[in-house]
Amino acid sequence: METNFQWVISQLNCAVESEGLSNVINVIHWRYNATQVNGDKTYFADTYGSSSVAQPNPQNFIPYADVTEAEVINWLEQILPVDTMKLALENNIALQITPVEITLPLPWLHVIE
Repeated sequence: METNFQWVISQLNCAVESEGLSNVINVIHWRYNATQVNGDKTYFADTYGSSSVAQPNPQNFIPYADVTEAEVINWLEQILPVDTMKLALENNIALQITPVEITLPLPWLHVIE
């Protein structure tokens, strides 16, 4: 059972001006999704967050309009513990496949049929 992972970038916050540069990305809002097919069922887990990014070097600065999704993902992969995130998502899916805990209705409440 192979787990597939995918980044989803939902928003980029920018400083209007910073150290002479315009529209400088300073926060990335993201989700990291995992899917796994097991038999005829597909399982899904995700995590989300926002991550601050450092002030860019003016010599390497990429204007906002030229930033690609791949570059933003690369920035995230440099600052986040991706291996730990993958493990947590795989563990979440494993618990969906083989639960060790369930939530039952309260025994003193009677369901009217």
